[in-house]
Amino acid sequence: MRLAWAAALGVALAAQAAQAGDLRGRLVLDLPGAQLADFAPVVVYLESGAPRRAPRRGAALRQREAQFAPAFLAVGTGDPVAMPNEDEIFHNVFSFSAPNDFDLGLYPGGESRSVTFHHAGVVKVYCSIHEAMSATIFVAPTPWYAVAGADGRFAIEGVPPGRYRVRTWAEKLPPTARELQVGSGVTSLEIRLGEAAAP
Repeated sequence: MRLAWAAALGVALAAQAAQAGDLRGRLVLDLPGAQLADFAPVVVYLESGAPRRAPRRGAALRQREAQFAPAFLAVGTGDPVAMPNEDEIFHNVFSFSAPNDFDLGLYPGGESRSVTFHHAGVVKVYCSIHEAMSATIFVAPTPWYAVAGADGRFAIEGVPPGRYRVRTWAEKLPPTARELQVGSGVTSLEIRLGEAAAP
């Protein structure tokens, strides 16, 4: 019975993956005289009221030459983030950003520790030894997210067909939100930034 259920679940997930669509879009800045690069990074993510399954992604926030690389990282809730020390000195990576606060303690070069973020939000990361070290992690509440490129283009692949609310986040811009129907093919979208989010 259990094997039959597992097989049925596998077939259902395979069918869902086969029907998944891609969202491809572009950000447009509605602020005269301003450049999108001045407000980067911008994260685009999808929210849905229905529970949906997606594979977890791995990510890394490296400590290199007494700096975090990259300085900005986007992950989904439940994603593990490795934090390898690639320097020849000790680091102590931590964050006070509750409820995702953590402290990895002192660890030497060549060692890596990791954090899994279970709550959506913005996490400011620092090193207690080197005050100049800082990074930002945006934890999306969904596995379907992307960081827009310098040209404003973004792509979110493998999205199950359905109705979503598309949201944007940027530190220096108000968030935006709009409804969108994603099909099994490619869905195109243009998002205008600089406007307040819908309620």
